[in-house]
Amino acid sequence: MNEIILSIISVVATSVVLPLITLGGTKLIQLINQKIKDEKTRNLLTGLSTIVERAVRSVTQTYVDSLKKSGKFDQEAQLVALSLAKEEVLKEINEETRAFIETNYGNINDFVTKQIESTINLLKTK
Repeated sequence: MNEIILSIISVVATSVVLPLITLGGTKLIQLINQKIKDEKTRNLLTGLSTIVERAVRSVTQTYVDSLKKSGKFDQEAQLVALSLAKEEVLKEINEETRAFIETNYGNINDFVTKQIESTINLLKTK
């Protein structure tokens, strides 16, 4: 019986969560394009949003989903998931984007953490 429930949860998570992540990322990019007039800035931030969305999706698929299935996605696991996503984002950001963030927003670690949390929050509310 528990296996059936876990299978149902897995199907629902895969069928609902992943499309929401994609939709959330698309909406975030649309919002950025509406608010930002400078094309270079728009391109840098759109690229960053794509990187963040991809990292969140990757961590969700490889780490979060399995822990949720087993009922072990607690506060500590959430911090690990954030750390994994942040690590992926920081690996993918090029030097131009990194310099732009540091010049315009300050500490890159804080900025990336906020972007990841914002993306997760956006996806939860959809």
